[in-house]
Amino acid sequence: MYHKEIKAHENKKSCKQIIAVTMATSRQGLSVVEQLSESGKYHIRAITRNTKSTKALAIGSLPNVKLIKGDLTDQSSLKAAFKDVDVIFGNTTPTKGWKIFRGSIVRDYEIQQGLNLINEVKNAYSKGKLNHFIFSSICKPKIPLYNDPAPGHFTSKWDIEQYLENEGLSKITTIIRPVSYYENFENKIPGYSISKTIFPGIVGKDFKWQTIAVNDVGKWVNGILSRPQEYKNQSINIASEELTGAEMAKTLEKVVEDEGLKTKYLMIPRIAIKLLENDIGIMADWIERTGYGANMKELKRIQKELGIIPTSLESWLKIKLNKQKSTLNIRNNNWKVNTLNLQLDKQ
Repeated sequence: MYHKEIKAHENKKSCKQIIAVTMATSRQGLSVVEQLSESGKYHIRAITRNTKSTKALAIGSLPNVKLIKGDLTDQSSLKAAFKDVDVIFGNTTPTKGWKIFRGSIVRDYEIQQGLNLINEVKNAYSKGKLNHFIFSSICKPKIPLYNDPAPGHFTSKWDIEQYLENEGLSKITTIIRPVSYYENFENKIPGYSISKTIFPGIVGKDFKWQTIAVNDVGKWVNGILSRPQEYKNQSINIASEELTGAEMAKTLEKVVEDEGLKTKYLMIPRIAIKLLENDIGIMADWIERTGYGANMKELKRIQKELGIIPTSLESWLKIKLNKQKSTLNIRNNNWKVNTLNLQLDKQ
């Protein structure tokens, strides 16, 4: 009954394409749903395991968005979610709860999601309506000769890409391959959290490191959908910045210069990273050895062509600090109100 209600809603404006977004409450999923909703051009099926979560209810209130229950680990749930869609945006995750000696990254967990996803994309395509699949993978190396050993949560996505090709879906597929997210700098390791005076990172301060805002994934999907025929059977490594750790710290220092503060780059000790999350330690080695291979010059041309304005690290940092300031002001105001109420209660 639930899926019939969604279909009835979508049919009211049948001129709009129907786009299914997997893992809609993940960071990538949220960015895609928000960008597509803002465009006003599509009906969006936001697929999530829990349609009652705070994040789900928030995106479910956006224009042209309908929540639908679905789980990449349950292939049968995807069958209903993908029924009669025109486009599918698919992403997967290796994260499965932290365990000692294992961390939270489980390669086989992501592979299984990918197999379920591709199998149901193929099934939807065979029905005749699906015409475009956008898969979010991860950036290939700058120097392929130095790729091995690559992180498990990289090779899992590349193996899913290979399975996709083997299943004959390349002709309807666009693969986007993001680099590291700015949001990953927001770790909670004591002494290594990003602040006005500290910019933390997992690589040495002089290594170039390609990065991107997670919100830019949504921009890329929206841009590709504006010219779909040109980008089917294509793969694109996507990034917004290519800076060393020292340059990133200088960027933050520039943002807070009016406060007279100095910002230093602080590398998280590699041994600590490997103890907490071994695959991230392998990733740090990989970045220093070969690095992400996005062609920054070519990306500028494509971004202009698709109307994408990439988020710079500087602008992302400004937004982050403004949010922190607003949160602090709200807390201070609440404290003042609570203090005043306490004083009045004592009178």
